Amino acid sequence: MQTTELMNIALKAGEIMLTSGAEIYRVEETIVRICNSYDFKCESFVLPTGIFISIENEDGSRNTGFRRIHNRKVDLNRIDSVNSLSRSLQAIQPVCKTVLMKLIEINEIRQYSFHARIAATALGSFSFTLLFQGSFYDGIAALFIGSVSYLSREILARMGSFHFLENFITGIIAGFLSIAAYRLYPSLNEYKIIIGSIMLYLPGVSITNSIKDALYGDLVASLTRLGEAVLLVTVLAAGVGIALSFGVR
Repeated sequence: MQTTELMNIALKAGEIMLTSGAEIYRVEETIVRICNSYDFKCESFVLPTGIFISIENEDGSRNTGFRRIHNRKVDLNRIDSVNSLSRSLQAIQPVCKTVLMKLIEINEIRQYSFHARIAATALGSFSFTLLFQGSFYDGIAALFIGSVSYLSREILARMGSFHFLENFITGIIAGFLSIAAYRLYPSLNEYKIIIGSIMLYLPGVSITNSIKDALYGDLVASLTRLGEAVLLVTVLAAGVGIALSFGVR
């Protein structure tokens, strides 16, 4: 086996996991496991924005590879699929082309349809509003506002806008629509509606992963992810704050 083929497999597996929101230590562990399965020594260094891999050849020389990561989201199904594939390689060592094809199939797994995602967002907004002691009617309002905010977020994403702008616009829309709902029906609590509408956009997975990375000693990656999560929360709150400053009762 040529190390270039193994390098492509390891980089592809790491890319899928990292873009799907996996922890840094898990990505590094998976890369090393794949290389060790084919009896090659490997060193990996992963950051939220890049993957570095160095594989030792049989003659003692090293091949080094790098892959830049631009977009990240949460997709636990892909993480689990790549993790399971890397573990299966320890028992069975298929040819590189077969493994690469499986990774491409995993990367092309279709997400839930848009209708399913917007329905889940609506139900989540309704549930969070009730969880924070909002009334049933507050929940109904949050259901519709959550759907509209998700629709606007999807439009911005398809236009190619960056993640921080999506959160900022989402906060503004949720804030203004919640205030509008209160103006039409004064019995509603606009603050509970806002909370229910934006809870799904808080980067809880990123914060959790940053803590786990810190516990595993990946301090640079941990601080990077934590900083990104704090900025996402800040711009979301800034959008809501702007809406409230114009329409607070």
